[in-house]
This record gives sequence, C-alpha cells and structure tokens, in this order.
Amino acid sequence: MSERVAALRAAAPWLAAPELGACVVGSAALGEACRRAGVAGPRVGDVDLAWALDVDVGEALLRARGVYVATTTANRARGTLAIKLDADRYEITSLRGAAPAGASLAERLALDLSLRDMTVGALAWRLADDALLDPLNGLAHWRAQRIVACGDPLARVREHPVRLLRYYRRAHEWGFALDGAIRRIAVDGATLATIPAEAASSELRSALLRCKSPGRFLHELHEAGALAPLAPELAVQFGPLPAGPVRHHPEVSQALHVTLALQWAGEATAGRNDEDRLTVLVAVLCHDLGKNASPAAEWPRHLGHETAGLPLVDALLDRLPSLADARTRRLARAVCALHLEMRRFHELRRGTLAELYEQWFKGNAFPVELFAIAVAADSGGRLDSGDAGARARATLERQVVWLREKCAGVDAGALWSAHQGDRASFATALHEARCRALEGERPD
Repeated sequence: MSERVAALRAAAPWLAAPELGACVVGSAALGEACRRAGVAGPRVGDVDLAWALDVDVGEALLRARGVYVATTTANRARGTLAIKLDADRYEITSLRGAAPAGASLAERLALDLSLRDMTVGALAWRLADDALLDPLNGLAHWRAQRIVACGDPLARVREHPVRLLRYYRRAHEWGFALDGAIRRIAVDGATLATIPAEAASSELRSALLRCKSPGRFLHELHEAGALAPLAPELAVQFGPLPAGPVRHHPEVSQALHVTLALQWAGEATAGRNDEDRLTVLVAVLCHDLGKNASPAAEWPRHLGHETAGLPLVDALLDRLPSLADARTRRLARAVCALHLEMRRFHELRRGTLAELYEQWFKGNAFPVELFAIAVAADSGGRLDSGDAGARARATLERQVVWLREKCAGVDAGALWSAHQGDRASFATALHEARCRALEGERPD
C-alpha cells in the first residue's frame, strides 16, 4: 500500500501542500500503521483521502489540475469528490464535523477522526509530512482484535444507522471481539429502517463474501433487533422456526440449518470469483424462505414451502435490489423452487422433467454448476451430514447436464417448419418431442 501512496505522491505532488491538509485515511492508513509497527494489517482495497477543502473549492482545484472526474450526487452531498490520476481513481472527502471558527488544520482533522465509525478506521496518514495520526488508539485496538466505536457508539449509529451493521460485520469478518458498549446500544426499528437499500445491500454482500460464517453474523443482527427492520424475510429464519422433522434435520433449528448451509456453500465456492460466490450464497440464503409461511400448528413440517418461498425471494431481493443481479435472482428462484424436487429426479415423469427444463433450465446462460452447489448446500447444511453435500452436488450436476442435453438436442427448427408457424401446435409438439428424448436410463 505504501507503494501506491508513493505513486499518488509522484502523480500529484501538489496534494502534499500543507494548506490542503490532505491525508490518506481509513484502512489504507491503518495498513501503513501496521506496516510500520511490524504487525499484520487489514485487507486494503481503495486508497481513500480526506482534505480541508469544501466540495466547491475542491472541485475548482481538481478541475484546474485536470484530474477531476464526476461522481454521484450522493457522494457529492457527503463532501466526496473523485480524482483520476493515470489509470487510478481516488475519492477525496472534505473533513467532517462543524469545527469552530479559526480552528487549526490539526483540530479539524482531530474532529474528523473522532466522528468516524470505529477506532481502527480513525487513523490518518498525512501527505505533507508523512506523519501517522492515531488519536483514538486504533492500532492498539487492531492489535487487541477489538471493534471499538469512536466515542459514543449510539451517537455514531444515530448519525449513520448503517454503522450498526458495519460494527457487527467487521467483527465477524476479522474475527474480532465487539466492544460491550456497542452490544448494549438500543436502536429503534424506525431508525434502522432509514438505512438506504444500497448501504444495507452492501453490508449484506460484504458479510456473505467476507465473513467466515455469514449465518452467525445474521443471527447476531437478529439478536440485536437489527435484522427485522432491514429484511423481515430473513429475520423469521433466525427466530424459533424449526428446520423440519428431526429425522431430516438433526440440527432442529432453521437458524442453524441456514448457518450451516451458508458455511458449506462458502467452502464449496472458495477460490471462485466474487460474482459466482455471491450468486450461490444469495441462493442458499433464500432457499428456505417459504418455511416462513408454514402455520405454527403444522411445525416442524413445512409442506409446500418451495413454491411458497418464491414471492418471499422476490420480496427480499426487491427490498435489497443491488444484492442480486438478474442471474442471481433467477438462480435463487430456481433453488428455492427445486431444492426438494431434484431429490426425486428418478421418480419424476418425463413430462415433468421436460417442464422443469422449459421453465428453469433452458438457455445456455443457466449456471448449472452454481445451481448444483446451491441445492447441495441444503444437504451439506445439516449436522453429521458427512460428505452428503459433495455427493448431492455431483449427482445434481450430472442430472441437470443430462436433462439439458437431451431436451436441447430436439430439432426445434424442423418442428417449427412442420407446424407452419402454428405456435400452439408447435409448443405441444416440441414438448412431446422432449419427453421422447428423455426416454431411457437416467444418470445417478
């Protein structure tokens, strides 16, 4: 990271002018502090900057230097501008807080750091003199593996309610202890409901991709009363809901089943790109949402929960629209609808298999391997499951590949010509032809 900051200085030496008060802040500053202290630091992505200029004056300077690039209206409202230096893009934000008139740059920077979310993110690496500032002992808390709020945690959360999610997410991502003062704060649901959908989606996305156990993160959010205002469909999953009859679900609790299924899926997708991993993990997160609709009088059974879950999948993904793209939504719906149906593959009639192909599996873009992993997580996410998940994954992939190959092998063009454009008769003939193609032995 020090190399990238050196490149920043080389490309824009004017940023080091003392009157600008420009600093590297956040994880990059913590990373440099850790490097200097000889301890392992955080995973650093972007290099974020802060400075003393307001957005209008800052924009004028960046335009004069020929490095200004447009950013979003929301970013600008937060005091954030964007810089393009060679091929690299940086964000630079005005120092936060209402400093008293005549406050020095040092005082303004100290105020800015005191208003950040957690102490490990409240360090500044000053470009003018290469000094590292750590007024809230962020490096010490990093060493001690603790998440501590900057000042009063309730005040920090009231300023930006998404910070409550971030405190818990970072604790689970890094394996750190969450300071008791954070655990004790009580935030009303109405306040949490004001978290922008994009911010909530971002935290959930990061938790799914970065936390060792996303299920434990969600369970802790539920215990803190923070899950229901953001995603009521998920909150039910972490309440008293049973997973099913104990002969099928020895883990008993639906919360534990979801936790184990997510953990299995995370391990099964290790090494894949984030896009594929997120697609699988969102599908696993959604696969049993239909159990929410089961009457308590019928517990522990959840008859028909597969189809009952489809509107809940849509409701959740509509609520958090940036969590899932079209492919992820399609996979989540398919896994929800078919995770039990596919266990009966050898029992299903050929007509039913053809209908499954036509509704769910048709098209070259369908992610067969990801579907197999996500459905198999339902088997892998049980106590004492052994290698049941791995076996289910391999079987599912063979079966779906076979089904797609058989059905796609039907010459639809010839049938269309034979039926002279009569759509109804063509559709019937095509379905019947696919049924005939499915005759014979099915893969195990």
